[in-house]
Amino acid sequence: MELPEDIVADILKRLPAKSLVRFRCVCKPWCSLITSPSFVRTHLKLNRSQFQSDLGTSTRIILSRYCDTLLSMVSENNNVVETVELDFALVRNLPYYVKGHSDGLLCLVINDGFGGMAVIYNPSIQEYRKLPSPCNFRSTREVLGLGFDSSIDDYKVVRVPSNYCRLKCPGYQPQVEVLELKTNSWRKIPDEDTPPFFIEHIFQATEVNGGLYWLAEDHDASRCVILRFDLAEEKFKVVLPPPDESCKSIAWIGALKDWLCVVHTRRLSDVHVWATKDDKNWTKIITTSRFPKIPGRDPFLDSFRYMPLCYTEKEAVLMSVRGERFVTFDTRDNTFEHVDIRGAQHWLQETVYCESLVSPGGGGNPTESAVALGSDVGVAEGEQDEDQTAVGDSTSSNSLRQLLVGLKREVHNLLVCSVGHRNINDDN
Repeated sequence: MELPEDIVADILKRLPAKSLVRFRCVCKPWCSLITSPSFVRTHLKLNRSQFQSDLGTSTRIILSRYCDTLLSMVSENNNVVETVELDFALVRNLPYYVKGHSDGLLCLVINDGFGGMAVIYNPSIQEYRKLPSPCNFRSTREVLGLGFDSSIDDYKVVRVPSNYCRLKCPGYQPQVEVLELKTNSWRKIPDEDTPPFFIEHIFQATEVNGGLYWLAEDHDASRCVILRFDLAEEKFKVVLPPPDESCKSIAWIGALKDWLCVVHTRRLSDVHVWATKDDKNWTKIITTSRFPKIPGRDPFLDSFRYMPLCYTEKEAVLMSVRGERFVTFDTRDNTFEHVDIRGAQHWLQETVYCESLVSPGGGGNPTESAVALGSDVGVAEGEQDEDQTAVGDSTSSNSLRQLLVGLKREVHNLLVCSVGHRNINDDN
């Protein structure tokens, strides 16, 4: 019995992006459905609603390592997290930084020894795209951000003044440039709109509620400021920090769900995490001075290194202790627990992103496969050579059979959940 197309679409939109990439090769109608813009938007909307609610739904964390491959944290169970290596050969043995992310797209700058290259990469569908370099591009020392502008239905890459370039590059002229993924060209915003602040190249941009945020350095006042770039209006503004009663410094800014968050801390003291949705009214969501004990180390020395990343299934906050370990913090009883990270020892950055089917092409621009040659990946029907051998046909049949078995299991689980939900509603 065949299911109606709308029911098939409703089932498929609930599946993980990586499963959907494999299911594109089941048949041409499925491939057309899964790659259609309307399905991609529907799938993204559902994933956005679950983002940062639980590591293991639509929330993914990538660990960046110096001159090494990216690692993906694939599960979280009883404070044990497994990591797997992503097959993205472009970064292998080269220095790189993740500069920002939006809707499953990562913006990386890779130092290839020839001036560097900016790349938009979707690890869920294993596709990437190289961007044209702006004038006087200085590789990984640049500061970039990536965000979605709903007013034009497109993603923007924003280049802002770099503190490293200000200090190390003679004749450096700070300016702001914007690239829209659909147009694929850089344009400069007016000089009068360029902020008088500089940003460290190791900082990632934070995208929240239509804006990009950075922690910037104000040299005149010898302090850090929260800088916001409105993606639609293309204007900057300084966001006033949370109230400061004890001369605390801002150690980190980031996002939890649709809140902009900052870590307010005083070294050897305590940590406060504040959040805002409107850039004006701040709410304190975490406060603690009860840091976990590390053998042979004073826990208070790490008080300025705690960074909240997302919520866990148990509604605790998963936090990174910058580049070395992870902990969970239970806001109900103010306690920490260590998280065992398997397959990773040290890393430079953590990037929390939303799994999606969004193409780095931005609607028409060509993309490339991030998977190295020889890897086992699913392709859509019609993309394979017509002169496959019988052995190849047999392998494809086995792969297809495995895909269908996996799909049957996913559909069964979804139908059970749907029936149970319907019965609950009927009882009510």
